[in-house]
Amino acid sequence: MATSKKVLVLGGGGREHALCWHLKQSGSEVFAAPGSAAIANLVPCFSFKNFDDLISQIQKNKIEEVIVGPEKYLAEGVADALTQKNISVFGPTQKAAELESDKSFAKEFCIRHKIPTAGSKILTSKDDLKIEIRKFKPPYVVKASGLAAGKGVWIGESHVDAIAFAEEVLKTHSSVVVEEFLDGEEISYFILVDGEHFSYLGSAQDHKRLLENDMGPNTGGMGAYSPIPILKDSLRAKIEKEIVLPILEGLKKDNIHYRGFLFIGLMVVNDHPYVLEFNCRMGDPETQSLMMRLESPLIDLIENLHNGKPEKAKTKNGVALNVVVAARGYPDQPLQDFNLFDLEKIPPAGIEIFHSGTQWNGKNWVAKGGRLFSVCALRPSLFECQSLIYPYIESLPFLKDVTYRKDIGVKAYKHLRAFP
Repeated sequence: MATSKKVLVLGGGGREHALCWHLKQSGSEVFAAPGSAAIANLVPCFSFKNFDDLISQIQKNKIEEVIVGPEKYLAEGVADALTQKNISVFGPTQKAAELESDKSFAKEFCIRHKIPTAGSKILTSKDDLKIEIRKFKPPYVVKASGLAAGKGVWIGESHVDAIAFAEEVLKTHSSVVVEEFLDGEEISYFILVDGEHFSYLGSAQDHKRLLENDMGPNTGGMGAYSPIPILKDSLRAKIEKEIVLPILEGLKKDNIHYRGFLFIGLMVVNDHPYVLEFNCRMGDPETQSLMMRLESPLIDLIENLHNGKPEKAKTKNGVALNVVVAARGYPDQPLQDFNLFDLEKIPPAGIEIFHSGTQWNGKNWVAKGGRLFSVCALRPSLFECQSLIYPYIESLPFLKDVTYRKDIGVKAYKHLRAFP
């Protein structure tokens, strides 16, 4: 069982629902803010008007550790505000969170500290776009420099469309990053960081595109599975040596104290890892899969790390799969306010539902977002997860109003022998 602590999870989406679920299961006394109707079925929730109000309620409830979920709060400096009031917070400072909130900053950080990453150009002027983008080979990769809720990346063959996306980005962002396309296996790699110490939490593979076979527009993520079969011990050792340790050393050299989750988006090309991006919090949909597998109490991992005793997270045997169900029309114009009949019923044994875009109207759940909920399972094999999750989704009475990918995890089959 976990160290007995009062823990607050900041946020109210599917990631935070999964974090609350794990923390409660492992013995913590858990609160959420602002939470959601679904999270309120698990733990007490409270809303807050601003960071001063949040601090007041944290003190009132005698919260001992705050775990930050969404990137928005980090970019706004919630960790700085809480730390100033001597409140322990697991989430990086506003400056440290620029690794996520400013793609240009992140790219320059990698170059400065010799961390393997794709070749790139940072552009700040519309006049430079047409010239510089043509210097790259298709498919073109264009990234908004600031926060974009997981949808600020465009990949395609047309330089005309690449320029159009970049011009649109520059209307609201100070810069845009154009990158060379790396063709390989993508890995979401998660560590806990506290200054010079880190603990490996786990890995997952996200499915960003809306449609099967990685077609359609980018989304916040349509599903994930964990663990990743290509992530053998030899590759993990290489990632630690060539990427993780240089990141920690780089933060130290730049005088940036980092405490919190660090999600390193990697592309593995011919067994060589390259950094695609950093996220300064857990991912969604990856968190749901990771929490299904996590055996070590998260609060113990955080506590031991803070005390200079980092340990690798213990995980349950098997494979975890998360399939996201989104509203029809997502990500551009998701259908809203339709009833999610039967979602209130207890799902089949072995399935967990984590809500992200729903509300309770007193009788049933109602769609109020783009990605609505995740259907997750932990089973001895990926095939068994798929055989449990997909029939359940197909049994739901509102299928005409939603969309979901039917191939989450299929890419793993070519590596199946590598599963532990």
